[in-house]
Amino acid sequence: MKIDYEYLSRIRRAVSLYTKRKTSNILDGDFHSVHRGRSMEFDDLKEYTYGDDVHDIDWKSSSRMSSILVRRYMTDRRHNVMFVCDRGQKLLGDTSRKEPKKELMLMTFGMLSFIASRNGADFALSYAGDHSAVKSYFKSGTDHLEKLLYDYEKSCTTDSGYSLTQTLEEILNTVRKRMIIFLLTDMDGLDQLNEGLIKSITTGHDLLIINIDDAYLTGDVVFDNEQGFYERFFLSHSRALRKEEESLRNEILERTSAMCKRNKACLTTISGEDEIIDSAITLLERYRNGYYG
Repeated sequence: MKIDYEYLSRIRRAVSLYTKRKTSNILDGDFHSVHRGRSMEFDDLKEYTYGDDVHDIDWKSSSRMSSILVRRYMTDRRHNVMFVCDRGQKLLGDTSRKEPKKELMLMTFGMLSFIASRNGADFALSYAGDHSAVKSYFKSGTDHLEKLLYDYEKSCTTDSGYSLTQTLEEILNTVRKRMIIFLLTDMDGLDQLNEGLIKSITTGHDLLIINIDDAYLTGDVVFDNEQGFYERFFLSHSRALRKEEESLRNEILERTSAMCKRNKACLTTISGEDEIIDSAITLLERYRNGYYG
């Protein structure tokens, strides 16, 4: 079935703006999800970086090129990347930069999947269904990405009877692969996470969390999605309410960051489409260098 959809062309245009940046190898480096061992077919050579196995150094090639080169095998380059995306009416809101959360969620998933596929990784998408998690197969390619975008877009702004934490637990119990897990959620989703769940994920997988920023409940024009009306002036311009909201957000972020740091996971926040790739690159570089939280 041919899917008439606009997001893929937008993703291609957005990624093309970064062709001269470090987007061709953002999945290189040490990950739990990389298959270990040297029994697979030799692929190519790359410059040695901190963390590479010294047994993989090709000394003959290194002497010819005057730099230390290591051998890479097919299994060293194949990743299974699982994107777990939050859903619900809360995605009908905006970010603090007044960009639609739904659009930012779709573009973040789409752009990172597109880059992962170009790196030779297989990717999958999971999100909460009515009674269980919706999970796709691990595949690569633009046809796979477009189908996932189409399916997720149809249901991402409706509430589900299944929670984000239940979705993550089901993935851990049913997917028998080592994975790089990108969790795309918001402040409400972060507040649902707990130490035991994060530890269960990071025991055998890589966890990178992207917080899709929320607009504040205070400001000049504040619309309540749940109630369906604009907020009253005396509430939307309350300094006490603004201070309380900032305090609560900081508390959630600090608690989540501390749990990530203790369990070797990484967290970042994105509030606009132009931040997606730079934030993702920074997040992955922090993870590989052990700067968790």
